[in-house]
Amino acid sequence: MAITVSEREGVVIFKLSGRIITPSIKEISETVAETLAGGTSPPRLVFDFKEVTGMDSSGLGALMKVYSDIRPHGGKIAVINVNKHVKNLIVMARLITVFKNFENEDDAVTALLHHP
Repeated sequence: MAITVSEREGVVIFKLSGRIITPSIKEISETVAETLAGGTSPPRLVFDFKEVTGMDSSGLGALMKVYSDIRPHGGKIAVINVNKHVKNLIVMARLITVFKNFENEDDAVTALLHHP
C-alpha cells in the first residue's frame, strides 16, 4: 500500500493505492496524524480510492478512527473514486452518511469547503 498526500485550498487529499488491509493500517494512521499535526482546523480530508485494489474491515476501522479523531474538531471526511467492493463495505457498516461519497476531487473539495 502507498499513500500520496497533497493539499488544495486547505483540504488534504490522501491518494491511496494497493490493498488497505491489516499490515498497512498503521501507515494510514501515522500519515494522517503527521499531516494533521501542523494543519489547520477544522480538518477537511479527502480519501481517493482510485488505485485501491482491496480493503478489509481493518481498513474501514482505520478510516473510522481518523473520523473519530477529527470530528470533535469539526473535521469532515469525503471519499472519491470508490470501487464497488469498498462501497459495499462502507454501506454494510452503515457509514455511508459518515463518509460523503463524491465522483471526483473537485466536487469533494468544493463540498467540504462550502457546506456545513
